[in-house]
Amino acid sequence: MSVPLSAAVTLGLLFFLSVGLNEQVAEGCKCLQRHPQQVFCESDIVIRVKVTGNVAGTRPDLVAYSVKVITKYKPNNKKAIWVIYSDKTSCGAHLENGEYLLSGRVVDGVMVFGLCDLVWRWDQLSSVQKRNLNLYRTGCACEITSCTGASCLTKNLQRKCLVGVKNSISLGYEEALQAVCLPGRHSSCRWQK
Repeated sequence: MSVPLSAAVTLGLLFFLSVGLNEQVAEGCKCLQRHPQQVFCESDIVIRVKVTGNVAGTRPDLVAYSVKVITKYKPNNKKAIWVIYSDKTSCGAHLENGEYLLSGRVVDGVMVFGLCDLVWRWDQLSSVQKRNLNLYRTGCACEITSCTGASCLTKNLQRKCLVGVKNSISLGYEEALQAVCLPGRHSSCRWQK
């Protein structure tokens, strides 16, 4: 039994398209490397919590965690948070009981977070990183951007702090993790250690 050429071509195209789609889904969760201050500034909410366990959620597409909020960094309001949610997709983050620094977005009145947000165990943050959390909001007017080599010199640098190869105007990524980008004189932004 032979398969017509057009059917074989169609099956071949469908196979390659399905592989391509699966590749996009698998890579859909890759997060761009961003400075924690960028994630802080782009998030709707940033909190330090003690996770006390999983709870039954009201949405089947989300995993629900019961929490006790220790510190609310953003927004600075008094609205109580008792439950937080993570996506059930491959981009969702799994939490164990313990203390975390978490950031996320507000969806239908609840906090939802994933792997591309701040999902850090509190005891793994350095003392400098913990102190910098109180300064990040001040630096949200600044932009943190990566650069390499000559590209660092050609950009408008007034409202930017650069991360890349360490030189006179840029910090290496590891060094930048211990710094905060803050506005200074004449609306220019600078790294503060």
